[in-house]
Amino acid sequence: MNSCASLAVIFAIAAPSADYDWWSLRPLEPVTPPQKQSAWARNPIDQFIETSLRSKGLAPSPRADARTLVRRLTVDITGLPPTPKMVERFAKSPSSNAWAQLVDRLLASRHYGERWARHWLDVARYGESDGFEYNRPREDFWHYRDWVIRSLNEDLPYDQFAQMQIAGDAIKPGTLEGHAAVGFLVCGTHNAVVGGEPLMKQGIREDELEGVVGAISQTFLGLTANCARCHDHKTDPITTDEYYRFSGTVAGVNHGSKELSTEDGNVTPVYTVISSYPGAVRIYHRGDVASPGREVKPSGLRAVRNVPREFKLDACASDQERRLKLAEWITDPRNAIFLRVIVNRVWHYHFGVGLVETPNDLGFQGGRPSHPELLDWLALWLRDKGYSLKRLHRLIVTSATYQQSSQTNAAGTRVDTGNRLLWRQNPRRVEAEVLRDSVLDIAGQLNRKPFGPSYRDVEMTAVHPANYYLPIDPIGENFNRRTIYRWSVRGQRSALLDSFDCPDPSSKAPRRSVTTTPSQALSQWNHPFILRMSERLAQRVRSEVLDKSTTGSSSTESDRIPQLVDRAWRLVLARPPDTDEATHSRRLVEDHDLSLLCRVLFNSNEFVLID
Repeated sequence: MNSCASLAVIFAIAAPSADYDWWSLRPLEPVTPPQKQSAWARNPIDQFIETSLRSKGLAPSPRADARTLVRRLTVDITGLPPTPKMVERFAKSPSSNAWAQLVDRLLASRHYGERWARHWLDVARYGESDGFEYNRPREDFWHYRDWVIRSLNEDLPYDQFAQMQIAGDAIKPGTLEGHAAVGFLVCGTHNAVVGGEPLMKQGIREDELEGVVGAISQTFLGLTANCARCHDHKTDPITTDEYYRFSGTVAGVNHGSKELSTEDGNVTPVYTVISSYPGAVRIYHRGDVASPGREVKPSGLRAVRNVPREFKLDACASDQERRLKLAEWITDPRNAIFLRVIVNRVWHYHFGVGLVETPNDLGFQGGRPSHPELLDWLALWLRDKGYSLKRLHRLIVTSATYQQSSQTNAAGTRVDTGNRLLWRQNPRRVEAEVLRDSVLDIAGQLNRKPFGPSYRDVEMTAVHPANYYLPIDPIGENFNRRTIYRWSVRGQRSALLDSFDCPDPSSKAPRRSVTTTPSQALSQWNHPFILRMSERLAQRVRSEVLDKSTTGSSSTESDRIPQLVDRAWRLVLARPPDTDEATHSRRLVEDHDLSLLCRVLFNSNEFVLID
């Protein structure tokens, strides 16, 4: 044995790993929140956080100012900026009751579903083309996106939300809703270049099934079950035998389109699961389809404790029967990790980092919970409240923890540089879609039309049999819809969105990368879209300010530059300029024009950061 091989064996023997008693796999036990320690705490979340802080000699930060709070909440819940009236209304009475009312209004907005569906589509690896060499378009896949938005707006209980995406075509057979929901299973890339050789076809098929297993296990269970395809999982208690059992539950899932009737009696094509008979499922030695082994029955994972993994299915069970059992097993009320994953995921989007830093991996290679008791308390709370995600949002954002200032202090920085104890709120940069949608909204150009086929900001060129997509900058009302309604093909995309780390739909993005590059400032300053919207915002500001001028007044636009400047600042940054900012802004407008000031404001750090 050579030295490298010897080291590999030694490392494999010495490397620690998780067993069935790993923290995320343990059954949930009742958790009692710590005693309230001060008037700062507003709900049980704060009692956990404050107790942890005080144990390290730290104290929570004071509440953020009204403008910061309204902007933070509005972007978090709807992905759109607040109006000046919203900010002014809350600033006059920033009480807990006024805050709760604002929270409820935003959660009731249909924009909530658009905002949080984007988060879910990142995890689901949603894309409207196949990828690979042919990269064929999926003309009718938007039905899945719309189903996610509607389900979130209707506050479909999370257990049902998960069940529908695994077996909606069996739960509601023959319906558009049921077949749209299982789009989750066919969100990923699809290799249509299979060739004629049987082993090649089977290998490609097994690759695709591995992707489905990975999507289901990481999204709903926070486990990388797909890593056990070729060998027992190196760090988590998942065997190769279990991988193929799990794979057998989705072995009848295929990509394709169906025509289904809508509620109004029309017929529409839908990209969805085409169900086929799964047949026998065998273990492939080291994942090699040329080395088939013994046959196994479809089942769950032994690692999910308290929930029997055996499905007790006949060998000839259909695809839909298998997926129904899988959906029931995953969402069983005793499944602790299913609950831990979703409350951690929601927490992640409200604070920029989860209680566990790795939303898709709660196994040994993932992060460790910063507040394990809080995580389990939230998991039980969600289950006891009927799996309502809106109620979970409300609980989190009405906490004093969420409403803290993001200002740093010496004690917190010295003891907890990464802010894992949450002694302050984490400042965050907005996502690419929020940036684009906010610019449109502030400029008065946002087309709020919901649902339906995606708008296209790429040109498709077919060079038989392959398809190529080149970014374009189309102009018109239809192209001013929210970015979630954009045609999300795999390939080249908008330079503005790309520069702000909009992920490629070819892979999952449970945590988005956040980079700082020169191309971001250049895009914000020079992109034709920003130039157009700066002009439109200037027109809006002039209209709103000059139309409010006193009737019969002979004042000109130059006479009202201070008011124009103030309005532009309030629309873009949700606050008036201070004395120095107002002075420099007036000089800029006098020396150049109002649209340049609008362009500067769109390019400011304050516009892309949420405190």
